[in-house]
Amino acid sequence: MKTYTGSRPSWYTDEDDTSWSQVKAAFRRDWEQTKHDFGANAPDLDQQVGDTISQATGSSPVPPENMKTPHPNKDRFETYRDEEEPAYRYGYAASRHFDTDFDEETLSKDWGDRADWESHRDAVRRGWAYGKTLRSSPD
Repeated sequence: MKTYTGSRPSWYTDEDDTSWSQVKAAFRRDWEQTKHDFGANAPDLDQQVGDTISQATGSSPVPPENMKTPHPNKDRFETYRDEEEPAYRYGYAASRHFDTDFDEETLSKDWGDRADWESHRDAVRRGWAYGKTLRSSPD
């Protein structure tokens, strides 16, 4: 690889080097994860596309070496089950119509059947949380 040996322009700062180092580190992790995903003898870093982008842009730190990328809310939206779709949809719709926190009393009353509510409450909550996350995310 050819290295630039000229003098730095006046606009080029140490922050540019730091930013480029972040991009390289994020893409290095992404490449290691890709090798693992295709069956190579490489560590599973739990690196996802969104992780690579947020690490490259500096909005998330790049974990050291072979440490897994932390996903504190991983289970929150990870498992989608088709049979829970009405509950997800209900929670998502409710999140769009209520500006309050998750109000289980109101939502369970509107849901109807109390026993049915008990078995679907967690899926409704996931739909609610997903809707609130989308509404709070910058475009």
